[in-house]
Amino acid sequence: MLDWFTALLVGTIQGLLEWLPISSSGQTTLVMVNFLGIRPEFAISFGLAVHIGTAMAVFARYPRPLVGMLDIRNFTPKKKFYWLTTIISLLCALPIMFLLESTFDSELWTGVTITLLIGLGLVATGIILGRSKKSSFRPISRGRYSDYLLVGIAQAFAVLPGVSRSGMTMATLLGRRFREVEALTFSFLLSVPVSMASFAYIVVFGDMGEIPLFFLGIAAVSSFVFGYLSMGVLVKMASDLKFSKFCILLGGITIAFACCLLII
Repeated sequence: MLDWFTALLVGTIQGLLEWLPISSSGQTTLVMVNFLGIRPEFAISFGLAVHIGTAMAVFARYPRPLVGMLDIRNFTPKKKFYWLTTIISLLCALPIMFLLESTFDSELWTGVTITLLIGLGLVATGIILGRSKKSSFRPISRGRYSDYLLVGIAQAFAVLPGVSRSGMTMATLLGRRFREVEALTFSFLLSVPVSMASFAYIVVFGDMGEIPLFFLGIAAVSSFVFGYLSMGVLVKMASDLKFSKFCILLGGITIAFACCLLII
C-alpha cells in the first residue's frame, strides 16, 4: 500500500541512485514489490513517474546548459551530439530489446549481468586510461559520428529491465576518452529527454490515474533534493580524483552492487 513514507523512500532511492551505474528504476521497483508489498505493475509505473523529480534536478543545477541544448537555432557541435544521440537511442531501443530477447538466454542476459559487465568495463577503462596521456582526452564539442552512434546505442540498452541508463552512457563516454567532468555533466543533460519520455509514457499508457498526486509529489520532491545533491557529490569526486581512479571507483561500486544482487 502506498503511503507518505513509501513515497519518500522511493524518491530518496531514485535520487541517490539515478546518476550511478546502477538501475534506479530497477531498485525502486524491487523495494516496492519485495519489501512493501506493492503490485509490480503499479510499482513500475510509480518508479518511472518519479523520474520527473530528477529531471527537474538537472534543470535546477544546469539551467543555462540545458536551455541552450533545447534552443536549436544555433546548432553547435555539442547540441549536435546531444540531439543525434537522443534520436539514435530512441530509434534503437525497440530493435535492441527484440534482438536481445530473441538471441540471448533470458536467465543469463539480465540486468544484474549487464550491471556487472558495466562495472568490469569501467575498471578496464580506468586501467587503460591510467596509462594514457592527458592530452588524449577530448571535450564533448569534438565528438564524432561514431561517438553519437555508440552513446545512442548504449542508452538504448537501458530498455532492458535492471539496466542503468547512466551507467551505459557514462561508461561509453569515458571509454571514448571524453573529459571526466564534462562526460558526467553531459550524461546528466542526456537524462532529461529520457526522463520526460518516461513520465509522458506513464501519463498516456500507464497507471497514472491510480497514482495519488499527493504521494507522487512527495516522491518527486524527495528525488529532486537527493538527485540534486548526489549530482554535486559525483562531480566533485570526478574533479578531485585522477580520471583513471574515478573510473575504477565507479566500476568497483557497480561490481559490488551487482554481486550483492546475485547473493540476494
